[in-house]
Amino acid sequence: MNNVFNKELAAILDEKIDLLFPKLIEIRRELHMNPELSSQEFETTKRINGWLKEFGIAQIPANLITGTAGEVTGKGQGPTIALRADIDALPIQEASTLPFRSKIDGVSHMCGHDVHTTITLGAGIILQELSDRLPGNVRLLFQPAEETEGGAVSMIEQGLLEGVQSIIGLHNSPDIPTGTMGIKEGSFMASCDDFILTIKGKGGHAALPENTIDPIMIGSAVVSQLQTIVSRTVSAKESAVVSIGSFQAGATNNVIPDKAILKGTVRTSNEEVRQKIYQVFKKMVTNTVTGFGGEVEIDYQFLIPAVVNDARITEIVRSAAVSIVGEENTILSDSTMGGDDFSYYQKEVPGCYVWLGSGNEEKGIIHGLHHPEFMVDEEAIKIGIKWMVQSAFHLLQEHRDLTKN
Repeated sequence: MNNVFNKELAAILDEKIDLLFPKLIEIRRELHMNPELSSQEFETTKRINGWLKEFGIAQIPANLITGTAGEVTGKGQGPTIALRADIDALPIQEASTLPFRSKIDGVSHMCGHDVHTTITLGAGIILQELSDRLPGNVRLLFQPAEETEGGAVSMIEQGLLEGVQSIIGLHNSPDIPTGTMGIKEGSFMASCDDFILTIKGKGGHAALPENTIDPIMIGSAVVSQLQTIVSRTVSAKESAVVSIGSFQAGATNNVIPDKAILKGTVRTSNEEVRQKIYQVFKKMVTNTVTGFGGEVEIDYQFLIPAVVNDARITEIVRSAAVSIVGEENTILSDSTMGGDDFSYYQKEVPGCYVWLGSGNEEKGIIHGLHHPEFMVDEEAIKIGIKWMVQSAFHLLQEHRDLTKN
């Protein structure tokens, strides 16, 4: 790979980040104090558009309800890569006494999307300042609704990936310390699917169960059977989880109800395992319920595909990480059963998603994602920006070289 990002540019990048950092902290804290739930990020979108204009970054017109995009144009007719940030918050009450804690009751950035937005914006600002040296174009995607559904899809449907050769993104991780990055080729995050099982039996008096078809007993059998899917269907070399999160039936002690409702989730490491589990799931549930004389309605929803990192893109961005945090701090990440709709972009173009270390025990930053006391070490912002900027330069040069060949 042509070393387009030399020592001179690295020194310039360090200087620019140091100068910009106070403004970035201001931006991050403004976002943190004003969180908005998925698909309700109206003021967040306005703020981002205002900052894009302030720093001379062209906004891309798109018919989006929330979310926005900008683009940095480099020299010549080069390729285009994309940087993605998620901008929504969670319905969690922040348990913090910080002066910049959430001002919105019951809503907070307990997943760090305010930090992701700040990093991507900061990378865009610096890339704009270095645009005369940039071997292509960088598109900035500020995506809504990652925590629910539809955010990534809405960006793609608006054509915001058109002309893009590759895409990268990051997520902060309090599980690894600031100054480290977790990167992995291939399976990185799981697909996320949900299901609702409505088991219909025959209700009656609890003292006369022989006159009923007990949906609670049937549901209990279904729960037990579902726990065998992974152990007896999926290879030990693969990863999958089937979990029941809700079991609702009846309202009193002496009545066997006529219906039970089970809700759960299925997480898998790749599409082949995903489809296999679905087929086994349907057969197992149907046979178990009908075997006890009941009926079942299966509402199985395929939601988010697995995040699978492209080998060549991963190699390039890993090289950037090593140059920033060192080989010893560039960690081979484990796959996780958590999910992220970054995977939708990867269905369209090759991409890589990484972990950015954001934990700091000395500062008391020890709580996990979605915890009421979750927080991010703001020093991680600098590392995230450096990684995005360097990766952008390397990726653009890679795509340009491939075009020449």
